[in-house]
Amino acid sequence: MLRTSSMNRLVPAAGLLALAACGRLSDAKAEQVVRDYNARVIEAYRTADPQLAAGVVGAAELKKLTGLIGARQDADLVLDSELLAFEVLSVERADTEVHVLTRERWYYRDRHIGDGAQVGEESTDEYRMRYALVRAGNAWVVDRIEWAAPPKVGRARAPLGGELAADGGAP
Repeated sequence: MLRTSSMNRLVPAAGLLALAACGRLSDAKAEQVVRDYNARVIEAYRTADPQLAAGVVGAAELKKLTGLIGARQDADLVLDSELLAFEVLSVERADTEVHVLTRERWYYRDRHIGDGAQVGEESTDEYRMRYALVRAGNAWVVDRIEWAAPPKVGRARAPLGGELAADGGAP
């Protein structure tokens, strides 16, 4: 009769644990994915090149970003933005997604393509955002973004959107 040692049973179990750990996204790495996303999106808006965000966003989010940047470009505008404050409030895991809840403060101004002149009012806005991260091949990407609370928008008018209510919605 063949006897199996406890060591023979532990090796496959350790291998399974190692595989599971490779797919798990740490809280620190989840935060870095969102920070990388924000940095790439800032540059994409500033340069009117949505492809700069490729690799940190999912396909649907890249399509949305392309449309938003394109609308500005059609009006001869680019968005100049700066992330003033960024705080991760929580990181939660659900099925195949990782959700990162943040509190953010942004500074925005629209600029004319070519001469860089400011168009309209500048704005300092505050958001609570929920980023849904998913695995895309070997990388984690921002699959979608949603408001976790109504935004607080500093300017009353946006060059492309008309008047804004204090909570960021339509008046």
